Amino acid sequence: MPATLASRLPMVIAELRPRVSAAIKSGAEDIAANARTKVPVGYPDNHLRDDIHVVRQDVAEYAISAGAEETFYGHMVEFGTKYAAPHPFLMPAAEEGVGDVAARVTAVLRSL
Repeated sequence: MPATLASRLPMVIAELRPRVSAAIKSGAEDIAANARTKVPVGYPDNHLRDDIHVVRQDVAEYAISAGAEETFYGHMVEFGTKYAAPHPFLMPAAEEGVGDVAARVTAVLRSL
């Protein structure tokens, strides 16, 4: 009697992108939440803290945006200006969270 082999590869491929994408999005949201705790809050009514959010770029690709039309100064806070010292909030949050994102993706890949 001949042996037949069944491959799980089609199932793995079908589940790979959505599960990895969800893990990366979750990690990006945690990094954004951490950045919100690190950003200095000043006196204006429009706070940069309220405009830090995750933006989907592509499948399993997310960016963290700091700023909007009225809070356009995120890069000035992060890197400083000629008149103001830098107050990094986004890069430290990303550096602290990158290991967690990698761990989440690794866990997803091992579970497939």
